[in-house]
Amino acid sequence: MGGHMLLYWTAAEGAGRREAHDALAAAILCLGGATAGRWATQVSLLRAAPPRSAMDDPPAARQGGASGLALHRVTLSDEPEQVFLLSRSAKQVLQAGAADMQALLDKAVQLKARGSVQLEGQAHAAGDFRICLARAVQAPQQNFLGLLVDVGYQPLDDAEQAAPLLQDLAGVLQEAAEAAGGQLRQVEPGGAGFQLPAAFGAQHRAVQYVQLMAALLEQAG
Repeated sequence: MGGHMLLYWTAAEGAGRREAHDALAAAILCLGGATAGRWATQVSLLRAAPPRSAMDDPPAARQGGASGLALHRVTLSDEPEQVFLLSRSAKQVLQAGAADMQALLDKAVQLKARGSVQLEGQAHAAGDFRICLARAVQAPQQNFLGLLVDVGYQPLDDAEQAAPLLQDLAGVLQEAAEAAGGQLRQVEPGGAGFQLPAAFGAQHRAVQYVQLMAALLEQAG
């Protein structure tokens, strides 16, 4: 899996998203990035629907319990057969195959999607680095939310050891973003309080992408 850094673009006044995308893409090519295929990730917010018998109850009576359950469902481009279910309140991440996860959700509680963020773009390989540049779109509205760069350094799973190398590469991308108007902000590694493996892996990334969804939606207002 390797160490990862997740960045998202914030525009300066008057900055164009096309210009920023092209500037970041050009910077990746200058780093020696070779096209490595399409890349896509999705984060969905799921909420439990209240029982029909509770629909006529006053709001105070419907608070708490299963009807207050909120989960995030994450699918990663490089883990196509896996689904991650994350509870921010319980600080837990569950990983399972897509079919097994759906069966679990069907049995456990009636959940409905309350919106999602779709991330689609291009992956690039630059030596031991893998760099993905993507556009973020809010579904089902299809509203543009921003640009993101997912930078991975394959040889190291230790976040502290990988950090200096990732920061150096991020600095090059930051210069490109600033030249186009705006800047790149880092999504915090997160995971504090979550029961995650010691080595950085897919579950850590799932947490990062849920944090990214929150940051993009807040930025969009």
